[in-house]
Amino acid sequence: MFNISLATSQKYLTPNELSYAISSEEIEQQITSGNAEFIAVISCRDTYFQAKLCSSDNNRQLEGEFDIGELRGEVRVDPYVVVTKDIRYFTSPDINSEFGTDPFSFSVGDILAQDETQVFYIDRDLFKPITSVFELVKRDEQDDGIWSVDFDGDHVQIIVSHRLKESIDNARNRKENRVILLNSIYFGAVMQAIQKLKDAETQSIYEDRKWAKVIFGQAHNKGVDIDSHDAYMIAERLMQQPIKLLDAYVFKSAEQ
Repeated sequence: MFNISLATSQKYLTPNELSYAISSEEIEQQITSGNAEFIAVISCRDTYFQAKLCSSDNNRQLEGEFDIGELRGEVRVDPYVVVTKDIRYFTSPDINSEFGTDPFSFSVGDILAQDETQVFYIDRDLFKPITSVFELVKRDEQDDGIWSVDFDGDHVQIIVSHRLKESIDNARNRKENRVILLNSIYFGAVMQAIQKLKDAETQSIYEDRKWAKVIFGQAHNKGVDIDSHDAYMIAERLMQQPIKLLDAYVFKSAEQ
């Protein structure tokens, strides 16, 4: 089993969780004995970048850091267990019977095990909060106390009246007010955007918009299937459970 998550800064991309678990005790023993190691090959077709990370230590973690410009678009990670010292008389009950029961020999560079390729997407916007592709805008013709959403641009526009926009801008100075805004207007807008992408008819209209690509990319990277889950559950995942902020900064402060 192979797991990966990413952290980013202004200049670097860091695999901060790149780990492995081997189900075969015999292969695990070869790694422990120093006869094999785990290798993750990271490649990016858009930038022609390729690198590998290696590990044979007991904590089963791989470390690496890449320039942020080296990875863009689709990034593929191919995990292997590769022989580093010649292995003689290797046997394992995990080997398919079609290969026979006689001991196997492996030379340096041979592959002992391989997992499925994992694919994720790199874009600066994918590492920003999902609300970064939502804009709060004012329109004079908008009725006071009513907000609407426009999905036709690269950013989703949350439209409010002139007076409400002023009130929100003035209230943003307090953390509590920003948290309330996140859990009200923004949560509703994110959920509605997700619903647009869940619906086959509207998905075809909006799927090429920048906001849609960011939602699709973040959902994929977080292992969220837009088609299989309700819109509110997806919004909670993509917004990193904003109700926790409400509990921490509003509910608890009210109790005090």
